[in-house]
Amino acid sequence: MKIRHNLRQLQIFQEVVRTGSLSKAARRLELSQPAVSTAIANLEEEVGFLLFRRNHYGTELTAEAQHLAEGVDKVLASVKHLGELSEGLRQGQAGKLTLGCMPGLSPTAMPQIMADYLRDHPDSQLSLQTFSSTKIHDWVAEGQFDLGVIETQDDLHELEVTPYRLRMHVALPPESPLARRRVITPKDLHDRPMITLNEHHQSTLKLRDAFRAEGARCRAVIETHLFPSAISLVNAGLGHALVDPVSADSFLKRRDCRVTVVPFEPAIDLEIALITSRFHPPSRHCQRFLPYLEAGLEAWQQHSRQPLMGEA
Repeated sequence: MKIRHNLRQLQIFQEVVRTGSLSKAARRLELSQPAVSTAIANLEEEVGFLLFRRNHYGTELTAEAQHLAEGVDKVLASVKHLGELSEGLRQGQAGKLTLGCMPGLSPTAMPQIMADYLRDHPDSQLSLQTFSSTKIHDWVAEGQFDLGVIETQDDLHELEVTPYRLRMHVALPPESPLARRRVITPKDLHDRPMITLNEHHQSTLKLRDAFRAEGARCRAVIETHLFPSAISLVNAGLGHALVDPVSADSFLKRRDCRVTVVPFEPAIDLEIALITSRFHPPSRHCQRFLPYLEAGLEAWQQHSRQPLMGEA
């Protein structure tokens, strides 16, 4: 037999079970007692067995009704959860937001941005995933990540893009004779040991162009994958490096920091982008988080044009 009871019948049944009385259940639900009796009778007809017996103390559940009551509690709890989830999604307060971030900014800029957001929206769930810019690009385009922060690439036609430019600085090794300079130029670094990212990275290409324009030699002695690694190598006295301001600012706060950071001219910017998918509309949660991320990246963009903590 197919059961077609409705949620209202189940709610009435649950209240009768809780109160042990049809009249008490009617008062709690603000219904007439005949309405409660009719709902129970209809439910009994649908399930095919007796739910309650009258005794000297009130209404008593049958053995079958006791088992049914357990299932009804679970169903109504699930319905309540579904309602709360739907409301949370409508308000942008539910659902996990997945943010992909390039390695340089993930452990530095992102924690504070996320902290600001969660302070205002403590019930939100965030997932920070650190991958290469290429992978984040692909996964945001496919809808696997809600949004991403990457180094700017050529092929961004599948994405909505907000660009940012972070002014880069030169990290000088301990006791460098250039530490008192207000500005470092390619000629100052002529034939000095340089630590760079890979030869195809935008910072390395721009740095070599700047050296070439002034007739200076860029003598790269160490190549690494990340700016934090480059600064650590500078800290060990192994050379000089052009680094992004976020990594530099973070490293300058370390107790073991021995580097000096100085502006570089001509100015070189690290071009990054905030991306979302053009073909997968952002969720309400994503729309609510975006202003915090945009404000955080804009603040770093402005900060990068000011002297850093360790600059001469």
